Amino acid sequence: MILTDHAIQQALPTATGFSAKQAIVALRKRNIDPTPLLQRAGLSERNFENRQLRIPAIAQSKFLELAAETLGDRAFGLHLIEQANPREAGLAFYVASAGKNVREALALFERYCRIVNQTMRVRLTPILEGISVEVHFGGAPRQQGRQIMELGVAAVVKGLREVTGRRISPMHVTFVHGRNSNVREFQRFFGCPVEFGASANQFALSDEMLALRLITEDSHLLEMLRPVCDAAARERHTSTGPLRGSVESEVEKLLPQGKVQRQTVARTLAMSARTLARRLADEGTSYEEVVDEVRRSLALQYVKEQGISVSQIAWLLGYEGASSFNHAFRRWTGSSPSTLRDRRSLPA
Repeated sequence: MILTDHAIQQALPTATGFSAKQAIVALRKRNIDPTPLLQRAGLSERNFENRQLRIPAIAQSKFLELAAETLGDRAFGLHLIEQANPREAGLAFYVASAGKNVREALALFERYCRIVNQTMRVRLTPILEGISVEVHFGGAPRQQGRQIMELGVAAVVKGLREVTGRRISPMHVTFVHGRNSNVREFQRFFGCPVEFGASANQFALSDEMLALRLITEDSHLLEMLRPVCDAAARERHTSTGPLRGSVESEVEKLLPQGKVQRQTVARTLAMSARTLARRLADEGTSYEEVVDEVRRSLALQYVKEQGISVSQIAWLLGYEGASSFNHAFRRWTGSSPSTLRDRRSLPA
């Protein structure tokens, strides 16, 4: 069955548009019409008229980069979140805010963050005297995802400050992309050393910070919101099992290197390949299904970018050549990537 443009749009990972809405407000404050930038990103203001409508996550990321470039603000994502109200993120914020302490709030957000943005992954890893919080947004090439990444990490920290009433400062913060300006602004916001050009986008919190009680704790609200969040996660086809999200994050990072073997991912997650298979089965999926879905999701996003050739997409998805990618793409959509790209480039 050949997928229509509408079906492909529906299959793309989506977001609530929280970040894009903040960017529109910032542009209008500077008397800049956001319409041309929205159009370049594949959006329009009609996408935001109904709060229930969602937008393609990759388009939101692209819009933030365009807005940052137009404003000449290389730290646009950070500046947006400094002015934003974390409550506008919606359901995921409220369920996390109902936890008893920072540790539980992070665990809840790890489980439900993809309700806000389906490309977002949060992974909590115990470290000496604390925990590491890794944040990842999939789909966008690194140079097109700086603003959304910086905004995302800063949003989690600001959200924790909101629900504790304390100026929580991580032990350290790292970003994968490089930066040679505005570094002091990031250090000022986070209140700790910030490193760019690192191996992961993450921050670390001490056990003392993790034990802080939330001033918004509400066990009754949490009991009410859990089934709502589970239903929302199912509707958005997001896994409620934390392991699948971690596997997806690792797979996406390893695809361009051609190293998506089960053993490699299992070793990164500190378990055996057999344990990985068993725990994924408990979540109703398999390693092969996860890899195939990650490739499919990324392919539908990359094919929209005219600047990326089919052979480059094949490499980004870890295929040995374009023919293997073409075969997989036909299985997913019923047509070749070149045919679909030509069809989508025609005037409406």
